[in-house]
Amino acid sequence: PQLAGSVGSLFWGSALMTTALGVEYHSLPLVYLGYGVLGGVGWGMMYLAPVTTVMKWFPDRRGLATGIALSAFGAGAAVAPSLIHVAMDYFAVAPDFIGSLADGSSSSYVELMTLPDGSQVVANNSVLGEPGQPALVATEADLARNPHVSTGPGAYALGTGDTGTSKALASLGALYGALGLIGSRFMKIPHHDWQPTLGLANTTDIPAKKDDEPEPAANHDVGLPASYVTTNTAQFPLLWLSVFGNATGGLALLSSSKLMLTDIFAGAMPAIVTESFATGYVSSLGIGMAVGRFGWSALSDKLGRQNTYALFGLGMPIVAMAPTLCHEAVYSTSTSPSASILLGTFYAGSTLAITFYGGVFSVLPAYIADLFG
Repeated sequence: PQLAGSVGSLFWGSALMTTALGVEYHSLPLVYLGYGVLGGVGWGMMYLAPVTTVMKWFPDRRGLATGIALSAFGAGAAVAPSLIHVAMDYFAVAPDFIGSLADGSSSSYVELMTLPDGSQVVANNSVLGEPGQPALVATEADLARNPHVSTGPGAYALGTGDTGTSKALASLGALYGALGLIGSRFMKIPHHDWQPTLGLANTTDIPAKKDDEPEPAANHDVGLPASYVTTNTAQFPLLWLSVFGNATGGLALLSSSKLMLTDIFAGAMPAIVTESFATGYVSSLGIGMAVGRFGWSALSDKLGRQNTYALFGLGMPIVAMAPTLCHEAVYSTSTSPSASILLGTFYAGSTLAITFYGGVFSVLPAYIADLFG
């Protein structure tokens, strides 16, 4: 696990730095290479190394052990939005302000003309700015989403300034890579012949072994061959499909929930759904994921893995309900009682669905170990 974790950390750190280069130079292939290829390899290795290690230390409490380990994964999602915003604001550079647009209150203003391709440039007869200079218009609403810009609404020079995204990605890549390398050095697997003994001597409710039962495995490394599992068992394709379905719905909701909140509910309730409200909502999803990863995996030791996965099916109607809630919110007003009900239902339902999404992956390693070793 030390080698796998270290290699995964290097891949993940390199992935974010490569993605940063893609953002800086507007190169989509670099973004795909970094966040897609390198990130996928690094994420998988960093994810699996501690999970498989902790299950070997706690073979009798696999669900609880993986839940504790993977709750950190969800907790990171709760902390990351604020950390990312701080990093982006730190590295952000405001674009060059050309001047205010004509509003009748001043004789010094910028006049723009629109080209056939839809872009705007400073007009030849403009009082401010260089004629022909590419420009874009920022409104009060645009500036509210960019607190590092303080010059007010008006025309800004296109291609100037920096959102801070690329530098924030590179910094986080270095930070995450270093933390992963440090953490990997502390991962160790138990000895081949080690067996947990604490608490087993006083256990009285374990049924006696029947005469025709096989002897328990002498160590924790016994399992069915992968080739047999994937081709000769019905559980494997069914488990794969259930994880695929839950992951698809969970990722769809996770990737679009903030957009639905800010683009739809903010229009219906602008006084409530502010930028800080949306950031808090994203943090709530991260907390829900952390709680789901720990809670559902711990409960699976009591409820059983199959029953726990059956409960995850409740996420399907929640995800299917999201478009209806958004549609109703479009036609509601901020003073309508139904608007608050729609917002509360969307907020609570999506958070609950994300706990299922987190639980799917935290229960999965213990479920696979129970089925196949």
